[in-house]
Amino acid sequence: MKHTIEQHTHQCGCRSVGECMCNISAERKALIACVDDFAENMKKKLLQKMVEGKNGWEDPEWFEADRLAALEEHLEKSDMIDVANFAMFVWNNQS
Repeated sequence: MKHTIEQHTHQCGCRSVGECMCNISAERKALIACVDDFAENMKKKLLQKMVEGKNGWEDPEWFEADRLAALEEHLEKSDMIDVANFAMFVWNNQS
């Protein structure tokens, strides 16, 4: 689902545009909703792969050349959920 600031706007009753903080609030809400949906999709995909027997992501040895090649394949396919999951694995394995 694509999130936009417009989906989160509301009538604010501010006296002027210069003092209105509603757009910041709407942007914050849209950003949080977008991240929440993205994270849910990441979790769904991770759990699906776990059930299929894919594991070892917490092991630093997991990041061999073939894993990086797999990341490249996901980038080429524009599979951003898998790309994000790979990024999370890298992030998790940083000391």
